[in-house]
Amino acid sequence: MEVAAHHTFSHRLFHHRSFRHALLMLIALSVFLGILIVPVETISPKARIRTVEEGLWWAVTTVTGVGYGDYVPITSLGRVIGTALSVTGVTMFGLLIGIIGITMTKRQEEYTWFRLFDRLDQIDNRIARLEKKTDMIVENTLPKHDQKRA
Repeated sequence: MEVAAHHTFSHRLFHHRSFRHALLMLIALSVFLGILIVPVETISPKARIRTVEEGLWWAVTTVTGVGYGDYVPITSLGRVIGTALSVTGVTMFGLLIGIIGITMTKRQEEYTWFRLFDRLDQIDNRIARLEKKTDMIVENTLPKHDQKRA
């Protein structure tokens, strides 16, 4: 049962338009800037980012906030790109975490409401049974009182 709940959560999360757009934008921006950094950096003879592979590695470590330091931009434009990527990465991850939190809270609220309405249905059924019993008791006792009065 927990696997089904997990599946429902992940299904709901990935079908959340804002989450999907933020994730795709983050990936696209990382790939784009990871590729763009290579020609920007190879202008300098001291450049440490010389291949697309190194540029993509740098973009992933920068956007996630890890920043190992094995590949760093040397040029001023490269540093501006790196700063933009860092700020965008932190912002986007914050947005993604916020969406995950909202989705989890919404799921918990739905579960709570479901339990509440289920409990209300049980109470309604009990009340209906009690009313039926009460009506039967009243019907069985009223004729006896009416007969004694007559």
